Amino acid sequence: MKKIIFSLLMCIYIESFAAVVVVDNQPLPLEYQGNLYYWPLNLNITPDTKNLFITMDGIRKICFLNKAPPGLLEQVSLISIIIKGKKTDWNCFPYTTTYHEVRP
Repeated sequence: MKKIIFSLLMCIYIESFAAVVVVDNQPLPLEYQGNLYYWPLNLNITPDTKNLFITMDGIRKICFLNKAPPGLLEQVSLISIIIKGKKTDWNCFPYTTTYHEVRP
């Protein structure tokens, strides 16, 4: 019985971890033209980029190419960004430095 309770509590504990995204630069402003957002032509981006730190309509956002790591519970917005002539869809979340720490 103790093993079952321990296993159950461990599953709950593991699921309670939040995502941590390290941001080490300033947000990059997107250009808005005709209902589309454009990556500035003077800024390079590597083909293997999976996340972005951007400013969109004056709001800082973290964007993920596929889906966000688990634990990000903020409201997601799907946006299309034209990067070097190619349209890509990104899942973006408001950037916040607020975090919650729960201790037993």
